[in-house]
Amino acid sequence: MKSILFDLDDTLIDFKGMKKAAITEAANAMVNAGLNMTAKDVYKKLDKVYWEVGIESNTAIQEFLKRLGKLEDPILAAGINGYLKGKLSHTNPVPGAIETIKKLKKKYKVAVVTDAPRLKAWQRLNLMGMDKLFDAVVAYEDTGKRKPNEEPFRMALKKLGVAPGDAVMVGDWYERDVEGAKKIGMKAVLVGKPCGKEDWCVKEFKEIGGIEFE
Repeated sequence: MKSILFDLDDTLIDFKGMKKAAITEAANAMVNAGLNMTAKDVYKKLDKVYWEVGIESNTAIQEFLKRLGKLEDPILAAGINGYLKGKLSHTNPVPGAIETIKKLKKKYKVAVVTDAPRLKAWQRLNLMGMDKLFDAVVAYEDTGKRKPNEEPFRMALKKLGVAPGDAVMVGDWYERDVEGAKKIGMKAVLVGKPCGKEDWCVKEFKEIGGIEFE
């Protein structure tokens, strides 16, 4: 093996934890700004809006308040600021991620292949102190395709100058990360519970450093 590709959200970063913290802060901030609801109810409804309009949406809070008939600047501003506060303070790498990547870099080329928008992917990597660790980063805009489509994987491998048979994909989403990589002849590591055709399965990311990829 010559290279290892990594998914970003919920593989290198605790994305679900980050999103929960961001929405919680947004809910609390909007209630404090005068939204006549409980923070718990705001959280439930705002979380639902994010899943409906897009988990990476930049306008979900506006849409949430619009549906309530409460699209008022003071409440919207508080919600956006609260969301950003929660997001920035909870964008953290999973345990052992940085140490593991540094160890693997001594032997392999490493890259990120993510469905996240490019700027947001780089923001997360920067916040986690991981923006200079990778030899290549492929995000959604780079191909306009999402995993398990072949193009994101192939673009990363092209940037690295590596053939599919000499590369491994690491991710938490079986259908997208594992099946997508296997379609083009890569091997794959699943982070989570065993699902089927992955070549290796680990419960925690830091266990990847102990795998022999030969």
